[in-house]
Amino acid sequence: MNFLTLNPKATILGLAIGILMIILGRAFGLFFFILMFWFLIISAIVSFIGKKYKIEKRLFEDSRGVKNVIANGLWPLIIVILYYFLYLNYPIALIFAFVGGVAAVAADKFSSEIGVLDGEPIMLFTLKRVKKGTSGGITPLGTFAGLVGAILIGLIILFAYSFLYIHGVNPSVLFAAAVISGLAGTLFDSLLGYFEEKHIGTKYSTNFFASMFGSLIAIIILLLI
Repeated sequence: MNFLTLNPKATILGLAIGILMIILGRAFGLFFFILMFWFLIISAIVSFIGKKYKIEKRLFEDSRGVKNVIANGLWPLIIVILYYFLYLNYPIALIFAFVGGVAAVAADKFSSEIGVLDGEPIMLFTLKRVKKGTSGGITPLGTFAGLVGAILIGLIILFAYSFLYIHGVNPSVLFAAAVISGLAGTLFDSLLGYFEEKHIGTKYSTNFFASMFGSLIAIIILLLI
């Protein structure tokens, strides 16, 4: 039986990652866990939007495995591990990096799940029309959905203000970082999708690097404020 679209093995791995985040995240462990769990919830919900249409077009996925968990959770876990060792030196930067990475994969999930319900997509790298479901293809609706996904991650930050206050992080700034880095991450994911179609990388590696890119954008935002 699946848990929020994760098959049993993926559920166990996801739980292990979540526990590690709580333990290694020190005072922010619960915040890291809540953010990842929220990502899992909203990802599961958005997967079932337009289910009938997706089934007809053979684009519906109701079960996700270990590779999905690694693609979306490995980079955030790496950041938490870095936080465990470097929290005295770069606490705020690593918090921004974590938020940016999670926002990126959340935005991409919303973009891909909702984007297939829109019209014919274009390949962001070439601006040419492509078939629905093609890696790297984007639509206006999908892009907007990605923004919504990033905003939903940002809302959890506002909810968890008491955790953020530990390090004096302004939750409004972190909310903005989540939205901007999330949208940037899903667009970067689409750029990498172009190479997927040429058999350079997979959707899993694309998700991983898009998450890294989201972290980079969030850190840049931190440096600019």
